[in-house]
Amino acid sequence: MSTPKPSYKDLELLILNLYGVMESMKVDMENLRKESILDKSRIKLLEDELAEIKNKKNSNNSSIPPSKDENRNRGNQSLREKSGKKSGGQPGHKGHTLSMVSVPDMFIKDIPELCHSCGKGLSDIDAVLLGKRQVVEIPPIKALFVQYETYQKQCSCGKVCSGSFPDHVKAPIQYGSSVANLVAYLSVRHFIPYKRTCELFEDLFHIPLSEGTIANLLGNVAKKLEPDYLQIHHNLENASTVLGGDETGAVVNGSKGWFWVWQDTLNTYISAAESRGKKEQENIFPNGFPSAVLSSDAYAVHLSTPCKAHQLCLAHLTRDLNFHIQVNPFHQWPRKLKSLFKKAIALKHKMTPEKYLNCPERDKIELKIDELLKNPPQNKGKMFAFYNRIIKNRDSIFPFLYHEHVVPDNNASERGIRNIKVKQKVSGQFKSIDTAQEFAIIRSLIDTWIKRGFDILDSFDVLPNLAAE
Repeated sequence: MSTPKPSYKDLELLILNLYGVMESMKVDMENLRKESILDKSRIKLLEDELAEIKNKKNSNNSSIPPSKDENRNRGNQSLREKSGKKSGGQPGHKGHTLSMVSVPDMFIKDIPELCHSCGKGLSDIDAVLLGKRQVVEIPPIKALFVQYETYQKQCSCGKVCSGSFPDHVKAPIQYGSSVANLVAYLSVRHFIPYKRTCELFEDLFHIPLSEGTIANLLGNVAKKLEPDYLQIHHNLENASTVLGGDETGAVVNGSKGWFWVWQDTLNTYISAAESRGKKEQENIFPNGFPSAVLSSDAYAVHLSTPCKAHQLCLAHLTRDLNFHIQVNPFHQWPRKLKSLFKKAIALKHKMTPEKYLNCPERDKIELKIDELLKNPPQNKGKMFAFYNRIIKNRDSIFPFLYHEHVVPDNNASERGIRNIKVKQKVSGQFKSIDTAQEFAIIRSLIDTWIKRGFDILDSFDVLPNLAAE
């Protein structure tokens, strides 16, 4: 039997059912498309997270200090390019060795008095110098007790005239400036904690100091140095043409505190503060540095400080680029930018004073970075955020190619603030914001004296002139 042909109405119902199935499939397909987009987004996010896990941030690809690196003795990659030279002293390097003095403090002579063969006396025979050797010794150190006495005399006219103690002699018994200066030198220059300073003075000088006495002595030294500390502030604000700034956290009486540093080739100014905010910077240098190029990392407070121009630290930026290269090994944008930074730094080393006025190589570098910035990386994650930071601070990338004494990094400021971290690692914390500021004052003067070639201990006694020329 033949199958009966469907009626028109049956076909119409079938078509309607098929339309319904098609619409349902369209909805399913749209849902699948949306899920696919979400899945791709999740996969990309997981890939980025996996890349970051595999390429953890360390001191080579971020601002993390080397002390926090895992396995820091293995696989460390310095930002400095290999020079090809052998390790150790280079040809022409002036070595230092222990040398004899021309006039020794003590002589010990071994002159034979009897003949080793016959036993005859040799006292009447002149001795001939055969050889000499010197040994360096430290004599026993004994504290010097200086007694000040005042007297009076009565004149024939009846007037009684009395002597007086010097202004610095205020108590029946006290520690002199040499003790205070040495305490400051050991505590602030060499980071020796209070307790160990007490032990050192007892063992070496038989002077019994307490931790409270050390705190008082440091306060007295800081107060004495305040005028010179203000002079350093004046030099940086009014006379410096190139300087750098940085900041770091510290523990102050169990809470988070901050230290700021501003420095140039002759001056270092460190200040303790309770916060890292712009208000602190404005309190310390309210006028900024109108005549200077200020180098810093990308911290917004430094970049908003009024100055002639800003210079971003290319060492910081290069470390960030190292991280993006590790996370995105097939992406060319961070590699090209890093290569351009290296070319700019290499050019800086070859520039003469005339080239700061006209330098075609510099112009090519400027054009190249503009080309790179016109083509942002196709990465909406951290690399794109880095790209936006470069765009925002475009004018602060290459000022070092226009100013002879501006360098492409902020390493000097980092060295200036690193002392805070060393002190904290040794001593744990600062007991108060006042003791932190006392450390800042004394350390500012010590670092400034070192930059100017002054002897530290001598400078504590005879304060050198720090006025800007």
